[in-house]
Amino acid sequence: MTIRLKKEVIDILKALKKKSSEVLATDLAKELKIDYIVLMSAINDLIEYNLGGFKEKEVYQISLNDEGIDYLKDGLPERQLLNILSENKFKELSLDDFLEKSHLDRNIFYIGISNLKKNRWIAQSKASGENKIFLTADKFPETDMEKLLLKFKENPVIDYSLLSKDEIKQLDLLNKRKLLKQHRKTERIINLTEKGKKIEISKIKELEQVSKITSEMLISGAWKKYDLKPFDVTKPGPLLKAGKIHPMIRLINEIREIFISMGFTEIRGPIIESAFYNFDALFQPQDHPAREMQDTFYLNNPKVAKLPEKERVQAVKETHENGGDSGSHGWGYKWNTNTAKRTVLRTHTTSTTIRRLAEFYRNNEKPPVKVFCIDRVFRNEKVDRSHLAEFTQVEGIVIDDNVTLCDLIGLLSEFYRKLGFKKIITRPGFFPYTEPSMEVSVYYDKLGEWLEMGGSGIFRPEVTYPWGIKDPTRVLAWGQGLERIAMLYFDRDDIRDLYINPIKWLRSQSY
Repeated sequence: MTIRLKKEVIDILKALKKKSSEVLATDLAKELKIDYIVLMSAINDLIEYNLGGFKEKEVYQISLNDEGIDYLKDGLPERQLLNILSENKFKELSLDDFLEKSHLDRNIFYIGISNLKKNRWIAQSKASGENKIFLTADKFPETDMEKLLLKFKENPVIDYSLLSKDEIKQLDLLNKRKLLKQHRKTERIINLTEKGKKIEISKIKELEQVSKITSEMLISGAWKKYDLKPFDVTKPGPLLKAGKIHPMIRLINEIREIFISMGFTEIRGPIIESAFYNFDALFQPQDHPAREMQDTFYLNNPKVAKLPEKERVQAVKETHENGGDSGSHGWGYKWNTNTAKRTVLRTHTTSTTIRRLAEFYRNNEKPPVKVFCIDRVFRNEKVDRSHLAEFTQVEGIVIDDNVTLCDLIGLLSEFYRKLGFKKIITRPGFFPYTEPSMEVSVYYDKLGEWLEMGGSGIFRPEVTYPWGIKDPTRVLAWGQGLERIAMLYFDRDDIRDLYINPIKWLRSQSY
């Protein structure tokens, strides 16, 4: 079989035949002054004729970060401090004076002091009433850590596999001091096959390829000299890195479309909310633990919010104190107007729902009313892989006559089916402002298990009666965190990814 190769492939073959051993692809590309991608494309041509090949090797490399480079130049903090003592011939020095003379950052200074003690070069004592440092050694040899640090002067990037056990131990200490950068990469090592080593270059014909035939070629007949470059239609095209809508916005828009397709209207409410709408109107007692500072962000500016009309405030007050006309006994305490006026960053979008109930009352509307809310809420949470201090809630309500849990189950089942979950179950639950209450779970195929999505139920009379919504008119309600849906939707196991925005993940998302 006649072997025909492009000129640049023949040149690379010639270069490889001069090598006595395998060669790194990156080194060969630098030597020949060609692009790495062009080189690997040529190697694939050699592979096609069994003339050459390559193997891959994972390489773990270490280099110094900016702080580490500074220490390579000026010495580790402990060596810098030691130089100050030696140059000034100090045998003892107060800790405060030492800090002032060092001109080092306070934290760096104490790191240096700590390591001087570990090396047994100094001692610290308060015996004289003053905190003093004493030199306790005559010689201060180069430490193993400093020897390893100097290796980076010879080679800024070190291959982990070339280090000894003792050097690896020192490397771990440098890493704990956060002085290193770690890199993992794949190296390709190029080699010739036996056939490639033996073949004579003179027996290889140069291949002239064109990607398209021009009219001039057709007229002159020159097209017969060329091979038309083949196109592999199965290979993916270039990766586009154009701007796109954030995945969370796409999900919000999809949920919004689902609600609208089910006949709902979107509502919005203020982020800065009164405790009245956020807690009191939901029949949450004013001494409830959830109102404490450790759970809620209270504001100093503005510190006080306006309350709705007096008669509605009075209705909520009576509901808390004695149940009002809801048929409840209430909480049996003296309700405080000033507590209700306090401002908070809303802890749930149910405060927006209550505002819609108030609007329903004021406008003397007739049921049915179907509304939803997708908006930000805030809770004083410690941020971790499953919690955020700021997140988004999805909530919906239906105000209608004689609606029951069966209607709610139907609505929720349809909502989650439209989101792509085929199996939905409900079971009894407990939530402070709904009775009866219900939990909703969906079956997640990738994990092969049921996952709880959120709470739902029928608003208690203590919530609806102050707003004139009385039996047989009832309010179906449900809500959950958007991020819970998003983590399943985008297959993420850390909630922070949704907002830290890992570039690799964002690029993998559709437009």
